[in-house]
Formats: sequence, C-alpha cells, structure tokens
Amino acid sequence: MNYNNYSEKKQAGFEDMMTQEELERRVGSMSDEEQAHFKLLIHKIVMCYGDGNAQGVFIIGRAEDAMAGVVTLNCNEMEASQLMLAANDFFGFLNVLGAPPKENFN
Repeated sequence: MNYNNYSEKKQAGFEDMMTQEELERRVGSMSDEEQAHFKLLIHKIVMCYGDGNAQGVFIIGRAEDAMAGVVTLNCNEMEASQLMLAANDFFGFLNVLGAPPKENFN
C-alpha cells in the first residue's frame, strides 16, 4: 500500500497535529449537515486502509492559492493521476450540466 504526502509546505509531525480535545471541539461546533458530511468523509478514508481496497487522493488548499498539498491513500502516483483525471472529467461535466448549447455562445 502506498500512503504518500506531497506538499511543498512544512509537513505536520505528530507533535504538530491537532489534539483530541481540539478535534472534539471542532467537530462539536459543526452543524448537523457538516457533521454528516464529515462522517461520510471519514468512512471513505477508512475504506482505503486495512481490509478496504479503496484508493484516494486528497488535495488540500484554497482555490485562489497557487499551491496545494496532496496526500495519496492506497495508491501510487500513476493511480493517483488516473483518479485525478477522472475527478477532472466529472467536475468538467458538472460545470457544463444545464449550460446552454454551444451554438448559443456565438
């Protein structure tokens, strides 16, 4: 299994990570909708470990920034690239869903 962290910024070591208390505080301050989404996210992450055979790529950053951190879950660089291409195609489709036909842009 491949678990890699590709980020140009300083990587958080275990000593720099969030404490259990901070995690509980942040989760506790989430709305019900945010907590449901977070629960789904945790389920998807867990499926990449142990007996799970899922693969994942996390891209963490801000859209307006030129940099983002990438963490792969249970995949190598080629598989991560394939996952990101599939995601790009999916979001490209969503962006044009419901858009007027291209003939209307002339």
